[in-house]
Amino acid sequence: MKFRLQGSVTIPKRPSTVGGLIGWARGVNKTLQELRDRKIVGSIAMKNRLSQLKLTIKQGTAENKFQIIPGTVNSEMPTLNTIPLDAETKPEITVTADTWVWVKCVGTFGSPDSYVVTIETSATEDVPSGTDITSTGFTSFRGLGRVNFTAGSPNTFEIINVYSGGDLGVDSYGSVNHWWKQ
Repeated sequence: MKFRLQGSVTIPKRPSTVGGLIGWARGVNKTLQELRDRKIVGSIAMKNRLSQLKLTIKQGTAENKFQIIPGTVNSEMPTLNTIPLDAETKPEITVTADTWVWVKCVGTFGSPDSYVVTIETSATEDVPSGTDITSTGFTSFRGLGRVNFTAGSPNTFEIINVYSGGDLGVDSYGSVNHWWKQ
């Protein structure tokens, strides 16, 4: 396995006075968000089905088709185009240009809390920022990776997963959503 971190994180300097604590706390919050969102790119040689990691992109049934290996978010199976990832006939993404893939979780607070989890794609690399967290719920996004497309004869594709896979959880604290592996 080969992995590397992308981007950098700046740790805020300690304040020299009590009056600087609020600015320092904001800097710490920003640093935590940068750490949470920091992309890890890498490649894993897959020898058999057992070594495939959940919620990662893999080749589908045809040259320009790709699938997401089934995994859960807050114990919910995500859907792609309304089809669960673990359906007998796996849903696929058709790639005809560079395509970014992320998971979207809409949480509704209540008794009990509920989550709607979907896989979304875009031709731009900007993962949506989500919504403000309210007393009734949140919407949060987590990048899964991308498929780079190069037109030619034949077309070529490169899968780049941005983290090492696994089941995910997402929780909301104040104004920040935190993602973690379950």
